[in-house]
Amino acid sequence: MAAARRNSRRRSTPTLGERFKLILQSIQRGLGAAVAAGAMLALAGVVYLGVSALRSLPVERIVVTGKLENLRQEALREALSDDLEQGLLFLSLGDLQARLEDLPWVYTAQLRRRFPDTLEVSVVEQLPIARWGDEAFLNHEARVIEVADGERWQELPQIRGPVGSEARLMNHYQRLLERLRPLALTPIALSEDDYGQLRVGLDNGLDLQLGDRDFSIRLQRFLKLWKSDLQATDRVVQRVDMRYDGGAAVAFEQTPQLAGLTENTQGG
Repeated sequence: MAAARRNSRRRSTPTLGERFKLILQSIQRGLGAAVAAGAMLALAGVVYLGVSALRSLPVERIVVTGKLENLRQEALREALSDDLEQGLLFLSLGDLQARLEDLPWVYTAQLRRRFPDTLEVSVVEQLPIARWGDEAFLNHEARVIEVADGERWQELPQIRGPVGSEARLMNHYQRLLERLRPLALTPIALSEDDYGQLRVGLDNGLDLQLGDRDFSIRLQRFLKLWKSDLQATDRVVQRVDMRYDGGAAVAFEQTPQLAGLTENTQGG
């Protein structure tokens, strides 16, 4: 038994050749790890250089598309200029879109990258369809457009009302426009005072008072009254007040002769 144990210890001791082989394997593993680490470092360097190269891609051109009538291309470029130094790849298109849509007259804006050096900007302008108060405008969605150079739009119909009433008054105006058109009448002004009283100015000079309630009902009654009695009259209708339940008050413009007669009668 003792001899067997001595033989076992001899076999477990590596020979010189086996030791040399183990040393070679250790060297190979070390070289493999070093090569892998070097490859990773090289790849990281390539990625860094690539990102740096992409970051340095400048915006050489800004191409603006869309029909611009009120907005200057220079204003668009000025709004974008502060961020262009970030390079084409790292521009935040969402932030730039929001900034452009805050500009007067811009309804929507879209931006796209065109590599290697171009930023494409597509703009849809606001379409003002009515004046809001004295200086602002409303678009088709009743959004307020505040501009400083709106002189060319002074012929648009004027809508006045409390802050927050834009959408409701625009809806009333659209309804008036639709219902009055068959009668060859056009609303050119719509106002609501602090008490909610609605007044409509028509292109023929007529002042229509609709009050603070029953807009549709009173408008329908006016249409019926106009077609049946007022449209064919020889006298000029100056004001129609529809605030009476089931009736209306009509004021006619006095002719010069009648006005003089009235004054003389009052004077006597």
